[in-house]
Amino acid sequence: MDDGTTRIPGGYWDPLPTARRLLVKNPSLDHFGGVWEGRNWRNVPGPFYGADTDTMQMGRLDAPFHIAYDDEFGPLDGQEFVYRQPTDVAQTHNLINGCFFGHGGFAMDGDEHWTEASVREWWQERGRVREWAVTTSERWSQVRGQYREHYRDAAQGLRDYLVHLDGGLDTYLRGYLFHLAEGRSPLPGEARPELLRSRRAAPPRTADPVLAGYFVAAPEPLNGTGMPRTEQLTTASDCLTDQLWQDGSWFTTPAEALAACGMIDIPTDARLFALLVPGDHVDALVTDIREAETHEPVLLAHLDGPAPTPEPAEGGRALGWEVLGYDQGILHTWLCNDLHDDAVRELGITTDNRGLLPDRTTADRLATWANARDDTKPVTWFPATLLTWDTPIETTFVPVVTAQPTPTPAPAPAPWWQRLADLF
Repeated sequence: MDDGTTRIPGGYWDPLPTARRLLVKNPSLDHFGGVWEGRNWRNVPGPFYGADTDTMQMGRLDAPFHIAYDDEFGPLDGQEFVYRQPTDVAQTHNLINGCFFGHGGFAMDGDEHWTEASVREWWQERGRVREWAVTTSERWSQVRGQYREHYRDAAQGLRDYLVHLDGGLDTYLRGYLFHLAEGRSPLPGEARPELLRSRRAAPPRTADPVLAGYFVAAPEPLNGTGMPRTEQLTTASDCLTDQLWQDGSWFTTPAEALAACGMIDIPTDARLFALLVPGDHVDALVTDIREAETHEPVLLAHLDGPAPTPEPAEGGRALGWEVLGYDQGILHTWLCNDLHDDAVRELGITTDNRGLLPDRTTADRLATWANARDDTKPVTWFPATLLTWDTPIETTFVPVVTAQPTPTPAPAPAPWWQRLADLF
């Protein structure tokens, strides 16, 4: 069995002619009935993909270097997807045999749906796949008991996927982009498209803050050791407060944020906020996000997307400044890194009743000081400012009230003479 690591001259080999010949010779294997709309988001771009496959998880028996399992429907009940496309005849034969067990849920018409833009978008957001694969493989590796061997094999498939993400998939996808654009495989030495999006010509960075994104939160009291005491802590980090509708919820527009939060139970003091990052700190933040390979479409679209950064919505009120750092999908605030007491003592820092700093100069000084230390999160600290809108957030949430049964009245106490009689 081929191990799936064939080197491809030029970066892409089209498996479809071989696949069609194999299916003509073995028509019983042609169970390719999957539809694009049901495609599993974990599939790598290419002609083959798993959509609504069965949950028997047998594809790896024939194609362990191409098929992996998800956990969408719980333990031992996940569907199958393609994590590595075939790059020669043997691999194509293995994959087709593995797809047979998906009972009609695989497809081989990906070339008709993938575009240059969607391939680049998938690659840009691959951190989502990585995060899921790391977490799930670790969980499966710890399973004991009757199904241990199955879980160990499933976990190995995800580990192989992670290796492929880091070593070879980028070369394959550049060749695949060429194939989609030219209708043929690139020749050895022929230039292939770059995989990352071409970034817009960046205007000269200024110190003016630019919009990073919107979020919804309710200020919370803070009274921890080494932190300022405040009744209305307000921050763009979800380390010390909760963002709505869940942690890490960033929105492109106020309308999007209000729509997402309008159907959940919202605290009365929840408000819409905007995070603004000074232009001369944007590049460092974008670099940290991209190097982490995490899923931040809103922040990247605003700070490093193809369109000019939009202006914040009208009516926002400036609150103050804070210092943040991006670490593997999480914006940390300086307050959750035990820096407050040292900053007060060494820099004379003061914060307001929201835990915010008074101005950009103070935030800059604090960020520079934090970056010079070696006892914080391994992040690049940067100043940021917050806007808020005073209008309460409307919600259509209606709590479900379960009807309570009418309580049975307690029996009346017996007369005193009867209670006395009961004693004898």
